[in-house]
Amino acid sequence: MSNFVEAMKKISMPGAFAMMLVSGAVAATPASAQAVSCGERQAILDSLKDRYHEGRTAYGITADGRLLEVFSGPSGSWTLLMTQPGGKSCLMSSGEGWRHILEMKPQDPVA
Repeated sequence: MSNFVEAMKKISMPGAFAMMLVSGAVAATPASAQAVSCGERQAILDSLKDRYHEGRTAYGITADGRLLEVFSGPSGSWTLLMTQPGGKSCLMSSGEGWRHILEMKPQDPVA
């Protein structure tokens, strides 16, 4: 197995463990599926802040109206949270090594 794959495994394991701790419970899923933990939005936000010192660093609205947010902390930890229009929030992924970058956006060709 390549060094890159081994490094990614080491990074993703702490993130997966953090995702379970934040949610308080993980739904049972088949072995081939990734567990997604859902709960009350404010409880998840409080846990991200208190346990991992993570705050919201990016967000956007998906084509079907869901709120997608990235939370990150000073240690480089990060969490991806998806909130449905009805208010249910789900932890989609988490990990380590988050870095903020600013890239130039392409010019609008119509302007």
